[in-house]
Amino acid sequence: EEVLGKYMDLHEIYEENVVPIKHIFVDNDSEANNNNKSTVFLYRDFLSKLSKGLDTIPETQKLKERKKYVRLLTALHKYLEEFVTRSSPILKLDDVIGPSIQAFEAEWKETGGSPGWAPNKAEALLIGGSDGDDSAEKSGIDLSKFASAAELEKGTDPAMLKVELSRLGLKCGGTPADRAKRLFMTKDTPLDKLPKKLFAKKSGVPNGKKSASSNGASQEQQQHQQQPSTTVTKAERRVDIARIECIVMALLNQLGPIVDATARRVERQEAQTANEKEKEVFEDLHGSTVEAAKKSEDGDDSDDEDAPIYNPKGVPLGWDGKPMPYWLFKLHGLNHFYTCEICGNESYRGRRNFELHFAETKHSSGMKALGIPNTKHFHGVTKIEDAQKLWESLQGKLDHEQFDGSKEEEYEDSHGNVMSRSTYEDLARQGLL
Repeated sequence: EEVLGKYMDLHEIYEENVVPIKHIFVDNDSEANNNNKSTVFLYRDFLSKLSKGLDTIPETQKLKERKKYVRLLTALHKYLEEFVTRSSPILKLDDVIGPSIQAFEAEWKETGGSPGWAPNKAEALLIGGSDGDDSAEKSGIDLSKFASAAELEKGTDPAMLKVELSRLGLKCGGTPADRAKRLFMTKDTPLDKLPKKLFAKKSGVPNGKKSASSNGASQEQQQHQQQPSTTVTKAERRVDIARIECIVMALLNQLGPIVDATARRVERQEAQTANEKEKEVFEDLHGSTVEAAKKSEDGDDSDDEDAPIYNPKGVPLGWDGKPMPYWLFKLHGLNHFYTCEICGNESYRGRRNFELHFAETKHSSGMKALGIPNTKHFHGVTKIEDAQKLWESLQGKLDHEQFDGSKEEEYEDSHGNVMSRSTYEDLARQGLL
């Protein structure tokens, strides 16, 4: 299916991970999209979405299907890394992913968000130091300033409490009072001494910090922040999802031409028969044997056809792909160009094409834009100024030549006398006829 690295095979990922959440990929906010059965999202649409970028998916939809979306990102991450390794063994993955991760961490530290994820200053603390410094610890909440959980609740933003609990691997649900009580327990109790029920599921109990007052992340958590986990946990944070999405986007950007080629191939295969598909795969793998046979049969004739055409005077090509005779070229006047300002300074080659263009849509639209009717009076006029002057002069003449029925309409009485309509009506009213 991949044809030696020319295309991707994402059918399994599409069936297992995309179909259950296909409604989040559709660019429509109607309620019908919330129903998976009524949402149409084909495999080619999925490839088109990958070309545009996963950051175009609304954040609310990602978080609504958090677990399934993380499974999708994890499957894409694994497949794309393996595909890059197979198709480009010399290319180092660090050179592809490294710059994107650095840019992501810098932006998240500053704004608490990234492309496709709304800024949240409170979550900017979730990106810790990478060089063994204590920047992550210094950015946490200083519990030494609070004497009780109630003071901690009043003096700290609820979002900060949630972020700090998430950074420490503790459960961050419940009311702000519950969060403050849970976080305040870490003031005097080391993290490894806390009850296991306080920690998020599958997150594990952090080790290596004997003093809870420092509120620092453990070595395992820092590694989890620097390198996305390949298992789907039940408490994935925004920063973790955004980080995996950033890695997947970096790999997709590296494989952009292959993704586009795969999308074109899928669209082409929808109109092909099974034999045509097999023939295309065979030609991709071994080349076209038909073309090779034709080249061997044609011999020197094909070389003559491929030879450059000698056309120093720029004569137009005929139906056979060769320059037309020069005498015919001169006869039709194709060596002259006529420019029409009304058509946007369009040039017409030859007198015949120039004469015909006055009845074409482009010239009529230009005349209509000037507020002038495209009548025979303006045939041959190509300048805007000339057309406007001619129209002004024609308006006076047309008004003068307008038919006046009262003066020009003739009547005849019973004696054969011819008179205008107005005279006839006056005599009829007076009874003189």
